[in-house]
Amino acid sequence: MSDDTANASAAPPRNTPRGRGNGLAAIAIAVAIIALLLAAWSAWQLQRARNAETSAHQQVTTQLTDLESQLAAAAKQGQAGSQRAGTLESELDDLRSGMKGLSLRTTNIETALTTLSGQQHSAHDTLLLDDVEMLLRTGEQRYTLFHDATGALKAYSQAISLLAQVQDPAYAPVRVSATTERDALAAAAPPARQATLDTLSTLRGEVAALPLATPGSDAKQPAAKPGFWSHIAHSFSGIVRVSRENGDAAPSMEAGFARQALALDLAQAQEALLAFDAGTSRDALKRAAQLLATQFDGNDATVKSARAQIDDMLAQPAAAAAPQLGGALAQLRSLRASQPPPAPPPASAPASSSHGGKRR
Repeated sequence: MSDDTANASAAPPRNTPRGRGNGLAAIAIAVAIIALLLAAWSAWQLQRARNAETSAHQQVTTQLTDLESQLAAAAKQGQAGSQRAGTLESELDDLRSGMKGLSLRTTNIETALTTLSGQQHSAHDTLLLDDVEMLLRTGEQRYTLFHDATGALKAYSQAISLLAQVQDPAYAPVRVSATTERDALAAAAPPARQATLDTLSTLRGEVAALPLATPGSDAKQPAAKPGFWSHIAHSFSGIVRVSRENGDAAPSMEAGFARQALALDLAQAQEALLAFDAGTSRDALKRAAQLLATQFDGNDATVKSARAQIDDMLAQPAAAAAPQLGGALAQLRSLRASQPPPAPPPASAPASSSHGGKRR
């Protein structure tokens, strides 16, 4: 050991540069500072990350809490909704039952209304047909008994108008028949025929005022064959002769007989015209014209007017044949007899749905 110490003390000392050691120390200090800074920055970043993570965790926790509360509220609402749905289903069942009952009632009401409407139409048609039958019978009787063509035409026209309001199409042929009979009435009773009847009535009223022919007048006995009333006059004149000493009674009797004969001829012509006997009417008019020409004063204006009117009536064409009435009335009665009687109203259906609408 003393040798080593002697060697060490004998060796010369090493000379290290002082400036180089200071530089390394400075570098080491700088590296240490940088390392400290990096460590501080890393610690700050780590702390910041932890704070952010904590904040995010708290936010997530808050959101989870909110979601849990929302889910709980939604669950409660779902339960309430389920309860409501159950209540609504029960109410819907009640409503369905009530609707079925109402539908049945509506069907019953519609059936009743249809039946009532049919009965109303049937009653309306029945009243109309009663009036039609009365009018047709009235028209036929007025024409048959009184030869009142105007009244018969009015009755038939009213009957046809009422038949147009009947809704049952089965009575359409009756309307056609009534129209045909009305047209026949109008053709058989033209205005000229009524005018002829009025003229005959006027002439019958004027017979008593017509002047007779005097023995010295131009009136002569007809050369033609005498008529029916002339035969009667000739027969009575041959059987009974009444005379006076002065000879004035015979002309008076002949004058009264002539007026009566003329009045009877005119009445017969009027009745034959009403009965549509054209031949008899013309024959009676011819006899009346012959009496006016032979027994009355031909120079008098009233006699001339009467003869002119009778000549005009003789110049008119023959009237149409009398119409055959009663066919429409018989057809109407036959149809009404063949129709079935109206059915009684059906019994109202029981309201079975009234028990199905109870609320649960």
